[in-house]
Amino acid sequence: MVPASHQAYDFIQKNAVTSGVINGIINGAIGWFMFRGKETIPLTVDTISAHEKTVFSTGVMTAFMLSLILGTIAFFTFGKKAKDFSVPFPELLNRPFLFFGVRTILFYSLFAFGTVTLFALFLQKFLGTIPVTPLLGAIILGIIAGIASWFINAAVMKAMLRPE
Repeated sequence: MVPASHQAYDFIQKNAVTSGVINGIINGAIGWFMFRGKETIPLTVDTISAHEKTVFSTGVMTAFMLSLILGTIAFFTFGKKAKDFSVPFPELLNRPFLFFGVRTILFYSLFAFGTVTLFALFLQKFLGTIPVTPLLGAIILGIIAGIASWFINAAVMKAMLRPE
C-alpha cells in the first residue's frame, strides 16, 4: 500500500481541526443556552432511565448526530477536493456513497457514540454523580462536540484514501 500524499494529509488535518474548533464553539454555546438558568447540572446520573438532563446524556447524542452529519459532509466534499491532490490511487475517491460511504460513516459514528458513552459510564462508576455549573457543563459539551467533529472528519477522509 502506498501512503497518500502529504498534501492530502495536511488538508485532512487542517479541515479536521477547523471543524473541531468551530463545532466545539457552536455546541458549547448551544449547551450554555440549554443549561443556563439551572443552579447545577450533573455530569452523569446512576440510572439509565433517568429523565433528568445531564451533560453526558446531551453529549452522547451530540457526538453521534454530529458524526453522522459531518461524516456525510466530509465524504462528499473531500471526494471532490481530493481529486486535485496527487494521491496514489485516485480511483478510491470514486467509491459510492451507498455502501462504502454509509458503512464508513456509520462505523465511525458508532465508535464516537460508544467512546463517549463508555467515558460517561466509567466517570459515573468511579466518581459518582458530579454536579457542575452550567458554564462548565457547556464547556464540557463543547469539548465533546469538538473532539467528535475532529475525529469523524479525519477518520472519514483517511478512510477514503485507504484501499479495502
